[in-house]
Amino acid sequence: MRHRLLALIAGLLFPLAFAPYDLWPLLFVSVAAGFWCQQQASSGKEAFLRGWLYGLGMFGFGVSWVHVSMNDYGYMPLWMAIPFTAIFAAFLALFYGLTFSLSWRLGRSALVFAGIWLLLDWLRGWLLTGFPWLYAGYALIDTPLASLAPLGGVWLLTLATVLLSATLIQLRQPGTLRWVAAGLSVLVLITAAAGHLLTFTHANGPQQKVALVQGNIPQDLKWQISMRGETRRIYHELTRDIPADTLVLWPESAMTEFYQTITDFIEDEGNQLADRNGALITGIPWRSVSDAGITYRNSIAAIPLRDSDGGNERVYHKQKLVPFGEYVPMQSLIRGLIPFFDLPMSGFTPGDPSQPNLTVLGHTVAPFICYEILYPQLVASRSHDADVLVTISNDAWFGTSAGPLQHFQMARLRARETGRWLLRGTNNGVTAVIDHQGRIVDALPQFERDVLYSHYQPRTGITPFMALGVWPWLALSVLLLLPAMLGRKKKQPSYNIKE
Repeated sequence: MRHRLLALIAGLLFPLAFAPYDLWPLLFVSVAAGFWCQQQASSGKEAFLRGWLYGLGMFGFGVSWVHVSMNDYGYMPLWMAIPFTAIFAAFLALFYGLTFSLSWRLGRSALVFAGIWLLLDWLRGWLLTGFPWLYAGYALIDTPLASLAPLGGVWLLTLATVLLSATLIQLRQPGTLRWVAAGLSVLVLITAAAGHLLTFTHANGPQQKVALVQGNIPQDLKWQISMRGETRRIYHELTRDIPADTLVLWPESAMTEFYQTITDFIEDEGNQLADRNGALITGIPWRSVSDAGITYRNSIAAIPLRDSDGGNERVYHKQKLVPFGEYVPMQSLIRGLIPFFDLPMSGFTPGDPSQPNLTVLGHTVAPFICYEILYPQLVASRSHDADVLVTISNDAWFGTSAGPLQHFQMARLRARETGRWLLRGTNNGVTAVIDHQGRIVDALPQFERDVLYSHYQPRTGITPFMALGVWPWLALSVLLLLPAMLGRKKKQPSYNIKE
């Protein structure tokens, strides 16, 4: 029971390494303590239980903010929202139960532990559309190890974190694998030190002025029909005095009406900026009518929507939708059961993966809506021809919890991975401009109505992570398992069966 309790406590320490606490050394303490608990297990079943308790602590604390959207804005009573959140955390904890159990059965080495951890983290971000939250590497954005991000993204950072942490425990145990783990750990540290000397992208043209509008419309009022006129007034007044030659960014669903419903208002705002050599990018719901029926999408559009020559629409439709927030799985069965399954705008259709990036003021903009910025491979693949990254969000769903600050921290790593500046526009924070090294250039305080005036530097070039993606690190994780798997195979007894 002592080891089980320690595993739970180690998991509780994990989220303290992330925003808003930023106690990143606790990340190594948490992973090392978890590995030690796994080492002391008497069976694979016991290792699974300890791993599950570790994951329960991690997610029970780290994503406890999920209940805010259910209770405050999803009309779900607190007595129901808390158990739903607990069930969600208990499910996610299964991934770490498997990590502890499989690595115990394969030899209990730091190499195996790190390899399986990364493989199951990747699976967690893919299975059932994925939940790519709280990967260990995100907590290292402001540390010397962040130089690994352009080389291998959050995946290499996560692998390095787990390997370094587990090796600290492995060194106290006999066997040759401890020296292999130590050697790889030293190689990681040398690579991180050398990474600070490497530059994979470079400036591409003059700086561009930007203005990021934070409307700060209360979430409990935002979707009310009576609020639509007031919403237009707020964004019009915040935008009208923005200087010439400025790219203006409105957040996700800045307007809660479909573009097709308020085309005149949106185009008029864009044309006024265009007359001053500026442009508008806004998040807005989108409605399309075809022979197949009506589809609704969560979108981001550059206004004016068409160039002066009447070319293609400059609009991007969100690909990675949030379950229950933007679409309802098995909706024919569960819609109507509780109000949470009928949230506003929860019937979206995902966009086509082959959509082009947006072109605004002569720059190519890679757009991402809210949750999408958490998918490293998606961002890397869409950034090859981009001069700048843009992400819009409405984190007001999660109130004053840690959720929006964790989201912001994770978005910053996308800038470091791709060597691109990142513009982040939100309804109530964190609205910010991030440079190509993941550093905060300018930001607005949360929960204030204001405009952030700043600039960005267009950049071009390809980082190794953009070129290679996650696959080298998944392959390396498999290679880390091979010595243990081969050794396990050799130990299998052979039998002579005589007739």
